[in-house]
Amino acid sequence: LARAGLLDDPDHSQWLFVLKIVQQGVYAEIAKGINRYIEHIWYVLRMETPRERKLLLEKVIDDMPTMDVRPFVQVVDNIVASLGDGVKGDFDGVVPLGEMTNKLLQLRRDVNELLPPERIALKSRDADEWAARQKKRLLEHRKIGEQRLQAARDNEHLEDEIEALGASGEVERFD
Repeated sequence: LARAGLLDDPDHSQWLFVLKIVQQGVYAEIAKGINRYIEHIWYVLRMETPRERKLLLEKVIDDMPTMDVRPFVQVVDNIVASLGDGVKGDFDGVVPLGEMTNKLLQLRRDVNELLPPERIALKSRDADEWAARQKKRLLEHRKIGEQRLQAARDNEHLEDEIEALGASGEVERFD
């Protein structure tokens, strides 16, 4: 389409427009989901001294809902990973973001210190238990649905008889 110059022609690329709309919707939903983590991170990064940043981060983590702990750590890791090799200390070819690079690296260190895997597991325990219950419930409903589909397949040959009885008005119901 691009080579033919028809990329912006609605008659030739309706599917592309639909995909762009879907993509924008997905990105908007993802943004909604991580915006609260980004806000927490910005509050921490705005503090002037490393000590202030760590104290605020500690308060944020202590007050964080159980379902937010793992996603928050993931967002911090993703932000810091965007620094590329600078995270590993190799600053060749890395454009420093001024003080922000150091603040981000400190943020990651502090998060790793304040939220080691054991504490993540402890803080996330309620959310993990809830997720396990939801998964169990979902699997039970799925099994019931599969049983109903199988029963429908097993009784498919009776449809003609049921319709014949229904037409004559001689159907008895047993509950």
